[in-house]
Amino acid sequence: MALTERQRTILNAVTERYIDTGWPVSSKELVGRAGLRCSSSTVRNEFAVLEEQGYLTHPHTSAGRIPTDLGYREFVDHLLSSFSRRSRGAAVSPVKLQPEDLTGEIDTALQQVTEAMSRATNLLALALAPRVSGARLCHVELLRLQPTELMYVFILSTGRVMKGVIEWPQVVDLGLVEWARTYLNEMLDDQLLTTRLIRRVLENPELSAREAAFLRELEPAFSKLVDEQYQEELFVGGTSRLLQESRLKDVSSLRDLLALLEEKYLLLQVLRAALGAGSVVVRIGREHEAEALQRFSLVAASYGLPQRPLGTVSLVGPTRMDYEAAITTVRETAQSLSELVGERYE
Repeated sequence: MALTERQRTILNAVTERYIDTGWPVSSKELVGRAGLRCSSSTVRNEFAVLEEQGYLTHPHTSAGRIPTDLGYREFVDHLLSSFSRRSRGAAVSPVKLQPEDLTGEIDTALQQVTEAMSRATNLLALALAPRVSGARLCHVELLRLQPTELMYVFILSTGRVMKGVIEWPQVVDLGLVEWARTYLNEMLDDQLLTTRLIRRVLENPELSAREAAFLRELEPAFSKLVDEQYQEELFVGGTSRLLQESRLKDVSSLRDLLALLEEKYLLLQVLRAALGAGSVVVRIGREHEAEALQRFSLVAASYGLPQRPLGTVSLVGPTRMDYEAAITTVRETAQSLSELVGERYE
């Protein structure tokens, strides 16, 4: 059944107060608050209706009420609706991030934002790095570090930077380094990464024996690049803050969540589901398929290029979290990361 305006006002007031205090909310606390013009008995009657419909519950024999997962869902949907009606900038994220504040490599930027998001909200922050699959190679850089050490740097269209050092069997020829840099960038520029493309470029029959031998030493680096095209990296920030969060007093154990952090596959599934949703995604309690997450809520948003989402940022915490701060934080952080990727890597 649809809630009346008064019932929705009462539900939102109970939820806000319970999030703030952690204590069940009584009818007396609401009378005269939140724009309610009704008696305590009327509020109690509405409590009974909301409890019967599954929006509120009361712990033990307490006369106060707390929201259920369904109550939180109604509250969050109202928040998201109000956000969509506001002009941009009306809600300000507690995370102050600008594209120029982030470092050039997307992986490092993701580590920065997870720490910043967690520090601002005292929640667990997660960031999903872009998949290499479907990426194009924007630039290849080769640098001789030592007479027998060559450093390679691959810059991808997703914003990721992959690099490493190869021990050379003899002194690295600087002339061949310059030639290989030019050749590889000409042949691979803005090409979709595939095993066939790499083989065609490295085994080009038109190459001289010296050129072919030089490229053979680079083959392991390119093989690794292609092999990792289906891998995703998960960045985590704020585990210690979540353990210290006072709102967790209503959670009997954190073992499930800590175990989940070790099961990257499950977390990646949850975050992938938010990829490309086009808006902030909120999953509350038993809405999660993973049992280990059913005592927690997740707020996520995707970032990337126009028409091409690349990854997600999210916050995980108890169902009694500050949803407004969490929603604003992931939304603004995703926007900052999208600007970073768009300005530096497209």
